[in-house]
Parts: sequence; structure tokens; C-alpha cells
Amino acid sequence: MRKVSLNSLQTRIDTLRRRHRELDERISNAQSRTAPDFTEIKQLKQEKLGLRDAIRMTQTLLSRMHSKKAGHCWQTQFHSG
Repeated sequence: MRKVSLNSLQTRIDTLRRRHRELDERISNAQSRTAPDFTEIKQLKQEKLGLRDAIRMTQTLLSRMHSKKAGHCWQTQFHSG
């Protein structure tokens, strides 16, 4: 099993968001062409939706890990007293 840190998850979210913005720009450029390639646009939009889902899943995991870490810190402080 691989350990994942809060920082690595945040870095992943930042990377996914950057790629999402880049795809948004590519979609805009493709749509503004004189003769847009609708197959390409559809593929780009599907990829963008996949990135959105990956961002949400990673944010959920980050939130859960952050909550567990906060709970662990609280328990450690509570029990050490």
C-alpha cells in the first residue's frame, strides 16, 4: 500500500486544475475556428469532465485525510493531558 500525504494530494489537485484550465482554452480555440472539428471538441470536453471528476475525488480524499489528521491531533492532545 502506498502512503499519500496531504501535500501530495494538494499538488495533484493543483495539477489537475491547471490541466482543466488548459483544456478549457483548447476547447475555446477549437470552437472559434472557421471549420471546427466537432469530434475533437467532444473528446476535449470528455477529457475535461474526467479531470473535473478526478479533482472532486481527490478533494474528497484530501478532506477526509485532513479530518482524520485533525481528529488524531485532538485525540493525542486530549489523552496526553
